[in-house]
Amino acid sequence: MMSVRKDVTHMMVRYIKYRQLFTTSWQQKMPKVIDKIVLTSTADDFGLLSVQEKHSPCISCLSPSRSSFVQLWSLTPQRNLWGWLNAIFNKVDESRIKDVGPDRACAEWLLRCGAFVKWQNSENWTKDYNTLPATGGRFLKIEEIDATDSAIMHIGFPHFRGCKHIRRIVFHKASYLDDLGLSQLLLLQNSLKELQISSCGNVTSDGLRNLKKLENLEYLLLYDLPEIRDKNSMLQELKEALPNCVVEFPYALAKDDPNVKTKEGSDE
Repeated sequence: MMSVRKDVTHMMVRYIKYRQLFTTSWQQKMPKVIDKIVLTSTADDFGLLSVQEKHSPCISCLSPSRSSFVQLWSLTPQRNLWGWLNAIFNKVDESRIKDVGPDRACAEWLLRCGAFVKWQNSENWTKDYNTLPATGGRFLKIEEIDATDSAIMHIGFPHFRGCKHIRRIVFHKASYLDDLGLSQLLLLQNSLKELQISSCGNVTSDGLRNLKKLENLEYLLLYDLPEIRDKNSMLQELKEALPNCVVEFPYALAKDDPNVKTKEGSDE
């Protein structure tokens, strides 16, 4: 375990430094991030990180040169480090859900992936994983989610199971959001009232059609979805399927929106 933790730490530090993301905040959080990766991963997950042999192609990742770094990941098709880490952070841990309850486990997933959460009866947004309360998590219920610029993936959406109070979600510039993720919003059909999906390039018309099943929706805002070929037709289709919901699809492109929504609120 210690050897694996050392390998992961070394590779992450090199990668983050290369991306010029190694801030003081990251330095402080690194031990907890490493522990989370190690403790929630299987042996197969670490196949990418077993870099013990002298001539292993993974050795090139330790080189400071850009060419070596790119060459490394070209030898591991469809599995770059950042995407791999995002998949790990989205992984559902059933034992964790059992230990702390669905809302607390869901909040941990969302914050781990860069989203914000607002608890029921709270005016403030929780933005930092480390500010989650140490105790009493089962009494906290998620009411709102701001997934702007987050790395949430469809593989993490089962975290929504058992969360019965989520009434509003914003997906803005959530680059990993796709049709499979939208199909799982049915888990929230009894509570979800407001939904925004904007600037999400992997969402297609098939994905939006899953929203027809959210019969309790009262407000749906869509814009800047480049895979939607016929905006007006999609808008009409959703309006007919959701007669009790205000559906808006005002902008084909984000640059046309004078009031692009950003993450709001203050830290708890």
